[in-house]
Parts: sequence; C-alpha cells; structure tokens
Amino acid sequence: MAAVLLVGVGIYALLYRVDNKYTAALPGGYGYNVLQDDPERVAFLVDGWEYYPGQLLEPADFEGGVSPEQYTYVGQYGNFSAHLGSPYGTATYRLILENPGKPVELALYLPELLCAGRIYINGALVGEQGSLEPYAPRVMDGVYALRAEGSTEIVIQCANFTHYYSGMYYPPAVGTPGAVTRMLVSRLAVYGFLCFTALAIALFHLVQWLLGRDRLTRWMGLLSLLFALRVCYPFVRGLGIPFIRPLYALEDVCGNGVLLCAVLMAGELSGCAGARYHRWGAVPAAAGLCLITAVFPVFILPYAPSFINLYGMLLFLWKLAAGVYLLYLSGYALSQDRMLGHYLLCAAGLYGLSVAASVASANLFEPIRGAWLEEYGGYGLVLGFSAQMVRHEVLLTRENRRLTLHLQEEVERKTNSLSVLLSERRELLANLLHDLKNPLSALRSYGELVRSGNEALDPETAGYLNALLDRVEVVGDRFDVLQDFSRGERGMHPPESICLNRYLRAFYEANRPDMEVSGLSFRLRLPVELVWVQGRKERLDVALENLCYNALSFTPPEGQVTLELALEDGMAVITVGDTGAGIPPEDLPHIFERGFTNREDGSGDGLGLYLVRIIALEHGGSVEAESRLGRGSSFTIRLPAE
Repeated sequence: MAAVLLVGVGIYALLYRVDNKYTAALPGGYGYNVLQDDPERVAFLVDGWEYYPGQLLEPADFEGGVSPEQYTYVGQYGNFSAHLGSPYGTATYRLILENPGKPVELALYLPELLCAGRIYINGALVGEQGSLEPYAPRVMDGVYALRAEGSTEIVIQCANFTHYYSGMYYPPAVGTPGAVTRMLVSRLAVYGFLCFTALAIALFHLVQWLLGRDRLTRWMGLLSLLFALRVCYPFVRGLGIPFIRPLYALEDVCGNGVLLCAVLMAGELSGCAGARYHRWGAVPAAAGLCLITAVFPVFILPYAPSFINLYGMLLFLWKLAAGVYLLYLSGYALSQDRMLGHYLLCAAGLYGLSVAASVASANLFEPIRGAWLEEYGGYGLVLGFSAQMVRHEVLLTRENRRLTLHLQEEVERKTNSLSVLLSERRELLANLLHDLKNPLSALRSYGELVRSGNEALDPETAGYLNALLDRVEVVGDRFDVLQDFSRGERGMHPPESICLNRYLRAFYEANRPDMEVSGLSFRLRLPVELVWVQGRKERLDVALENLCYNALSFTPPEGQVTLELALEDGMAVITVGDTGAGIPPEDLPHIFERGFTNREDGSGDGLGLYLVRIIALEHGGSVEAESRLGRGSSFTIRLPAE
C-alpha cells in the first residue's frame, strides 16, 4: 500500500510540473502578460487580470481611463460572493498581451465562461458564449483568432445567474492555431480513454448482472457507468448545451453516485455490510448526497443563492469523508485477513490521495492535456474495484471447482453405497422368495392331496378348501411375478447397442405362433432405415410381451395386433396397437399405476403395464397410451436413438 501511495504521489507531482496551466503561465505584471519567443508552445493567461466585479465594461469605457478596482488571477475566486455578497451577478476582466517580438497569428482558447460572456480583442467583439442581454447561459468553450502585434487588449464580460461557479474560472490559453488544436485533441483523447474504457467495463458488468450475477456486479457496472458519464463533459462543451442547471446537476449526481457504489461495494467486500454504522450511517449519507445533488442545483439554488457556498462546502466535505471511510473499510478488511483487502486499500488510498491533492492544489493546479486529479482518483476507483471483481471471480471459480470436485467424490461415494445396498436387498428378496415358495408349495400339495383323496368332506368344508387353494394360487402367481422381477434385476446385463429392426423381427417371429393361435392377425411394420438404441434385450422382451399379450387378451379372434417401429426426432418409437375393446377414458390416466387393472372378471394383478413403464424409464425413455372405446388401443414406447 505504501508503495502504491508513493507512486501516486510521484504521478501527481509529475502532473503538477508538466501538465499544469499555472506552471505554464506567461510572465507579466499588473494588467499585462508578456508573450514568449515560442508561440508553438501553448501558454496561459493566468495572472495580472484587471477585475471589475458588478460591472459590464466595454473597450470604449477604458479609453476614458477607468482605473481597475483590483487585480486577480484566474481561479482565485470561485464566484462573485467575495465582492458582491452573492454568487450571482456580473463582472469584467481586462488584460494587455504584450508581444516584444515580430507579429504572429495566434488563437485564444477560452474555456467555459460561467455562465454567459462576451469576448473583445483590440476593441472588436470576436465572440459570445451564451447571451448577456437577455441573459441566456450556455455551456461551451471557444477559440478566437487574434494577431499579436505590440499590445493586444483582451476584454471579457461575464454574467452568472445560474450556476454556483461564476465568471472566468479556467485560465485561457494562447498559441498558434496548430498548437492549440494539438492541445485540445490531446485533452479529448485523455478524456475519451477515461470515458470509453470505463463505459466498456460498465457494459461488461451490467451484462454479467443481467445474466444473473450478484449485486456486486450490478454495483460495479453502475460505478463505471456513472464515472463514464461524469468525465464526458469535455465532449458536451463542444456542443454548446443551453441546459445549465440539469447538466451540472447530472455531473454532481454522477460524481456522488460513484462514491455511493464505492461505499456499497467496499462494505460488501470488507464484511461491514451488516454493521449498523454502515447500513444506517454511511449508505444513507451517500444516497442522501445523491438526492441533494439532484434537487438543489435545479430547484433550490436558483432561488436561494445564499446556500451556494454551503452547498459547495458540503460536497467537498463529503468527498473527503468518503475517502476516509473507504480507507477505514480497507483497513478493516485487512485486519480480518480478507483476500481482497489489499485491492480495496489501494483503490481507496488512491482516491483519498486524489481528493487530498485536489484540496491542497486548489488554485494551483489545472490540467492542460489531461484530467483533474480527482478524476484520476475516480478512475483509480473504477480500475481498483474492477481488479477486485476479477479477483473475486477468480476466488469464486476456485471455490466452485473445489466444491464441484468434492461433490463428485461425495456422489460417487453415495452411489457406491446405494449400489451395495440395492445389491444386498436384491439378494435378500431372492432368498426370501425362494424360502417362502417352499411352504407355499407344500400348502398347495397338501390341499390338492386332501381334495383328490376322496375324503368325505361336508360341502362347507369343501368350499373352504377350494377357497384356500384359490388363494394359494393367487399368492403363487404373485410370487412368480416378484421372482421374475428379482431375477431380472439381479441378472441385468450392461446396456448394449441394439438394432431394433433385427430385434423386433426376431421377437415377432418368436411370438407370432402364440399370438395367432386364437385366430387374430399379428402384423409387423419396420422402417427402411436402421434404428439403433442402447438397451437390454431381456428387459425389452418383458415390456413387449406384456404389451402384446395384453393386446391379445382384449382383441377378438377376427381382430388385429400390430407391432410397428419408426424414427421420430431422434427417438426410436415402438408402437403396439390393437383393434380390441379399448380403454375407458376415466381409466386411461391410471393404467401404468402399480396394481391398477380394468379387467371385467377381476383377473390380473396390475403389474404388467407398471413394469412396462419402469423398463421404459430404465432405458431413458417413456411410454404412453391412446385408446378409443370399441375401436382399440395403442401403446407407444419412446427410446433415445443412437
């Protein structure tokens, strides 16, 4: 951090010497400046201006020997309060430019006059910024031609009834037209770089936020966007904007909005977001300053100019307090060993240094080709917080990678545990079924032996015996189904690549005799193209046998059962259709539920179609049914094709 601050001090010291209008001022005395030998080097008219507050004097007025009330340097007074008792009013500035050398064609670059003015050179009106009479302010810069030969008189009239700054606040420049043009292009290039790089950062983070990132991303995007809007004013001045109050209110709102976003982000990154002094002190203060800067310049200061100096002092104190608070948050982050504390400290330190440097260099520094010190500090906030966001994303990515790896390991461990548990349960189920079938078989045998042994049984006892044997048969059927299911689970082979055309042809040929023995027609329809799936043939056999023999039981002898294959949208579609009795609409949603049956004689166990659904799901597919009463039904299995 100390190294960063030392570098910042070094940069500010360098800027003070090489990019400062006050160190590039022309020499002179009271009422005059002296042009130097090299007009290709832009120089500035800073000192020695005659100052006439409260008066609008024209060049003719000076021919009568008007004596100046006082002398000033440009930037000495922020407004007219010191002499007129109010920031609003009028004033005249006069200076003689002495050229001891040969005549030279020069350009006078006059930054924005606050907020309207006229420019006279050697008694002639050469330009206006806005209008003095009637008063119509305008935000604009101006470049005016002059011929420096001997003594050149420059008279500037100013009026302000709009803004909290008044008069000629920024030093004019003189030099050859080419030199002035190069200076302006260089300055626009610097501000263009600051503005458009910040805008690019803003757009990136705002898009990331719209894609679902956290609020830090939103605040970073807003911080960069507000800074970009704040530093675009050199381009606006070239347009000659007449909306003074809204424009300067927008600049103030953007500047304080940058600090609000910085406070929000620093609170989050430092871990102080939940602290009462942050939630109920710093954040409301920052938001309140944004509201004040949006309201006061437009709706209050024009009608209560006595508050203007207080308003300016409030903005200055807030910037200073914000810099100190950001330093505090960065120090807290470091004390808590937060990974981003160093980034936060550097960004806050550079901003605090820029604010302090701006205060210390008031009326001593104004950039020629670059930006103001405070603007460099704001750009430092943009870059510093952007670096923090990059580091934040890197840390999140690492943590996500670690959690993902841990999650994969945990899933594999749980999967292995479940596989072992399921395997043990399958074996237990198989053993139980085997053990239970022995006493069940014995019970069936004893019952049959009693019934076939011609024992003299009374009718009631014979009825009980028949009922008992019927129940034994039902339980035996249930055991057969469970045993088949268990056997299929335990003997399940890994999936293999199956050509459904060949598989269904073989299935059709194997089951055709049994299907047609009752007199119905069994048909097979296969597509020309080969259809492949990943599956298990023994499981598909169970599913198709259930569908085909169900269709057989519900189709009259003159009817037809069709087994069909198609390829639709990357899915293999197997359809078993019949021309049987159909399924009632109220039963159709329930036919794949375990234990559901709609046979009129009450036979069936309701497991066949349930097994079909389970097998389809095992293969990553689905099954569905359509039916019309009296016209038949169709069952469709959809499986992912290779």
